[in-house]
Amino acid sequence: MSDLRQAATADPTYPPVVIFFKGGVEAGKRFFAGSWPEARAVSDPDGLFYTFFDLKRGGLRAFIMPDVLRAGARAMAKGHGGGMPTSDPLQMPGLALVAGPEVLWQYHYQHVGDNPNFAALPARIAADRA
Repeated sequence: MSDLRQAATADPTYPPVVIFFKGGVEAGKRFFAGSWPEARAVSDPDGLFYTFFDLKRGGLRAFIMPDVLRAGARAMAKGHGGGMPTSDPLQMPGLALVAGPEVLWQYHYQHVGDNPNFAALPARIAADRA
């Protein structure tokens, strides 16, 4: 979350960010108060957006791969610790660029440590769409 926040706030041309999460409103308020108070976030406890964007649930492999362990170590080094899940811990995240009713670009995470370079995301979207 901190990498996305940094990229989005550093670049005035960055696409608008709206975060959907499966937790309840109160859990979201607590989480975003500590990580990105000004974030635009939508509580989606029923997973309607996850279904719409075809985001799957991860299996055991999505959590114990070497890449996941490395990503966890990087997160710990940045001061991010693990907490107790407040919703579905197996739900895989994703990214989408949406304009009006059209989904222009999507990215489905392969595992929980699969964090793209958020600063380079606008260029990657443009390249993928070319």
